[in-house]
Amino acid sequence: MHANVLKYFVEVARCSSIRKAAQNLFVASSAVNRQILKLEAEMGTELFDRLPNGIRLNAAGERVLQHIRATLNDFHLMRSELDDLKGDRNGHVSVAAMDSLFVDFLPATVEEFSEVYPAVTYSIAAVPPHDVPARLVSGEYDLGISYITKLPAGLDIMVEVSLPPGVVMAASHPLAKRERINFDDCRSQAFLRLEGRSPIQGVVTADFPEFWESLQPSLTCNSTTLLKRLIASGRGISFFSKLAFVDELARGEVVWRPLDDENVNALTVGIIAPSQRALPHVTIEFLDRMARRLKHIELALQEA
Repeated sequence: MHANVLKYFVEVARCSSIRKAAQNLFVASSAVNRQILKLEAEMGTELFDRLPNGIRLNAAGERVLQHIRATLNDFHLMRSELDDLKGDRNGHVSVAAMDSLFVDFLPATVEEFSEVYPAVTYSIAAVPPHDVPARLVSGEYDLGISYITKLPAGLDIMVEVSLPPGVVMAASHPLAKRERINFDDCRSQAFLRLEGRSPIQGVVTADFPEFWESLQPSLTCNSTTLLKRLIASGRGISFFSKLAFVDELARGEVVWRPLDDENVNALTVGIIAPSQRALPHVTIEFLDRMARRLKHIELALQEA
């Protein structure tokens, strides 16, 4: 039921490249190619369009991928149920989340959960906020954490907290004296930008894209950890939720100020899960731990 061909097919579909999939699987490209050709022969149709710069799933391939992911999900669910019957505490948890949660929130949750479920394995991916829902809809991950905007069909919000993005800066920064900060205030400041699309794009005024593109950031990178250190040392300002700076805010190293935009201030952070797919027991337990931790942080930051 779960031969190498299924694993190879999913990885090739994800990478759109047999060579890259082979590298990720630590096998020869020829072995992966043979398995794909074998599967296509068994299906009686090609599953990929062969392109000059790689391969791409066609309509038949998309249907096969959907079936494989559903089969793998049912398999993991069955394994989890068997483990429950045996009294074992193992299984697999898969989460797609915003990068800022990888600094403290997710490591602490995994550490806590591993005390009770030491045999559980994890797949946890840092994903841009706007891409998190798609990763769940595709079946690639079971749980997601992101800013909550309009969700596609098939996803439910399991818990939601009021932790919108705002401007974060060193406590000594001149803007720290303001109660609210507008976009024009940010133009003249050294700005540290997280690479990619801003999470507040699409919920703010129509002129925000122009502001965002006109910024000349002092630094652009894809690491929240790096930005946090530079912000705390006074090298610039950035847009983040308080969730990314819980400890620094508690120690008074940085301050957070809301943006002067009601749409941004209404943004929430939430945990989302598929509504039509049964989740294994261990995933539900991990979801509960994340939800409790998220609510606890929201309360602590409100009282600070």
